[in-house]
Amino acid sequence: MRISSAQITNAGVREMLLRQADVTKTQLQLATQKRVLKPSDDPVAATSISFLQAEISQTEQYNRNADFAEASNNLVEGVYASTTNILFRVKELMVSLGNGVRGPDEIDAVGAELKERLAELLGLANTQNANGDYLFSGSQVKTQPFTQDSLGVISYQGDQSERKLRVSSGVVVSVSDAGFDVFQNVKDGNGKFSTNANNANTGTGVISTGDYSAPPSFLAEPYDITFALNAGVLEYTATGRTSGTVVAGPTTFQNGASINFNGVQLEIRGTPQAGDSFGVEPSTNRDLFSNIQDIIDAIDGYVDTDVGRAQFDNVLDSSQSSIDRNFQQINVSRSKLGGRLNAIESEMETNLSALVTSRTALSDIQDLDVVEASTRFSQQLVVLEAAQASFIRVQDLNLFNFIR
Repeated sequence: MRISSAQITNAGVREMLLRQADVTKTQLQLATQKRVLKPSDDPVAATSISFLQAEISQTEQYNRNADFAEASNNLVEGVYASTTNILFRVKELMVSLGNGVRGPDEIDAVGAELKERLAELLGLANTQNANGDYLFSGSQVKTQPFTQDSLGVISYQGDQSERKLRVSSGVVVSVSDAGFDVFQNVKDGNGKFSTNANNANTGTGVISTGDYSAPPSFLAEPYDITFALNAGVLEYTATGRTSGTVVAGPTTFQNGASINFNGVQLEIRGTPQAGDSFGVEPSTNRDLFSNIQDIIDAIDGYVDTDVGRAQFDNVLDSSQSSIDRNFQQINVSRSKLGGRLNAIESEMETNLSALVTSRTALSDIQDLDVVEASTRFSQQLVVLEAAQASFIRVQDLNLFNFIR
């Protein structure tokens, strides 16, 4: 079989190019420290690498979400801590108002401090994060959650949604609470009903916040407790405001004695007068700001007489019970937040463990054995040089070289 010079040249060039390609591939592997440079190098490994890289990228995003959620919830926790401290102070001031030894000037001073505390609470409820987003406006992060009109009425402008972030494949956590749930969605009074005194009362009767212990868990209707004289004896009658049904009495009134009807238990202390009346209303939502404002208004309208003090004490007792429920709601929200922070911390630890496992697996599949590759590179260089040298020698095997 005859082999032409062209065939010899082509074969030599092809062999040198192949050896050059081997050297280039190994050089790239050494430069990138990667064994698999393209899918054709190892199709099975390339599939695993793609899966692991996607898994690592997703887990890293979960951790970024968790970092943001943790920072946001820590900021909310700071607001709750400050709110709790303010409410402790408000409760101290309310107790001092109820001890009966403060004069009008001292009561006015308490009112001035309560106004400052109310402004502080409003500022906390409108807290923003570093991005300028409001914490308690639900999903309306650019809307100020609580606004105050010219009459001093504070209203909620956000929604009742909670912003959430996924911190792992199976766990989604809130990054803040809706202000409605924290500051507004709280029943006044004892949670079942609230009590109040008619502003036109002329006696010194003060009604308690009372208790409720009968099904259903809400009042069927509001009730009025009215006082009248019968043969010189002061009696009370409890009547359903809607139905007009008498549910208690007429019964002789005794200072501080229990008054019971339809599951309602309460007391009226002091000395009511004939014609005085008290209300028992089904509990409704009453926000924290309004409860404090009620006390401020009562202080502003305080009259230092027996009747004035009784009217003041009625407002004070009712507001104190409602603020206690607001306080409980803050504690509930704070407890839920603590659970979220624990969940975030737990998921971050799980994510970090998963990242270590995935990165180890990726390294085993993708990373280069540098010692083996260096040895192979040296061998490939030797082979390439041999191919180049042999090509030059073969090229010299020309018939004309012998007949010159």
